[in-house]
Amino acid sequence: MLYIVSTPIGNPDDITLRALQILRVANAIICEEPREGARLLRRYKIENELIALNEHTEQVCVPELIARLERGETLALISDHGTPLLADPGERLVTRAIAANIPVRAVPGASSLLAALVVSGLPMTRFRFLGVLPAKKPARRAALAQLRAERDTCVLLDTPYRLNAVLTDLHATLEPTRRIVVACNLTMPDEAVVRGNVARVYEHFQKNPFKGEYVILIAGKGNQ
Repeated sequence: MLYIVSTPIGNPDDITLRALQILRVANAIICEEPREGARLLRRYKIENELIALNEHTEQVCVPELIARLERGETLALISDHGTPLLADPGERLVTRAIAANIPVRAVPGASSLLAALVVSGLPMTRFRFLGVLPAKKPARRAALAQLRAERDTCVLLDTPYRLNAVLTDLHATLEPTRRIVVACNLTMPDEAVVRGNVARVYEHFQKNPFKGEYVILIAGKGNQ
């Protein structure tokens, strides 16, 4: 059995009882970064084997993990924070497991994407998850330019140090009246949700620089 286990996105109290149980009884835990995985296990006083699965290890690791699953082991896949596979490694493992008729089950829990959506105040009937934008400015601006005609709410993630660059590109690319939301440090005591049009939100973060985890939501065209 392969379990896909959601972990807290910030607040350690947000882990589920079922997640703790699976992390304790699994034969091993697959994580993105061993340091983050070890920190999580220490927090909940869990001792278990950690296996790093990321862009550097995936080629070798996935066949080995499939072999362990086929031998009857139970493995748990986690990400550094929140729900695995959303802009995180692990998709190839899940695809291979399904192809090998290995049961794959989700252990739901915290998700920064959904947490940001429900507090955003933007329409949620239809939304698009864009993942992480390109790192290079020309490609990033080209991707954002395609959102000018988008009518659904869009959600994107990016690295903590790139917020100013992304907001600068949004300000340069979208119409200044387009509504956006930046949800910062979700679930933490200093959680902050900044709502407004592109121009106002851009100005806010120019005056109040922020470095930390965040989610950006962009209203669809016509939802100003």
